[in-house]
Amino acid sequence: MNRFDDENVLERLKRMTRIARQNGFEIRGEPLEGAGCTWCEIRGKRVLFLDLTQTAAEQALAIAEILEMTRMIRPNAPSAAPAAPASVKQAA
Repeated sequence: MNRFDDENVLERLKRMTRIARQNGFEIRGEPLEGAGCTWCEIRGKRVLFLDLTQTAAEQALAIAEILEMTRMIRPNAPSAAPAAPASVKQAA
């Protein structure tokens, strides 16, 4: 028997949101009128939008799907400043 077999839907949703947070997502609940849960990156931060018009089971499944889809996507890291040209280094 799987250890999650006796987990109820709300416990599963709570566990999935905790895992999403551990994977760098900020969780926001919005009434998206059935559009479904989605995610985006805002200013370098991953934001997962839960559609509050969906059931807890649908939300938990959507989080699992988003985590799987984004598993290979790394958050954007700030890029390093470009090196100064040699002529600038010599002048300094």
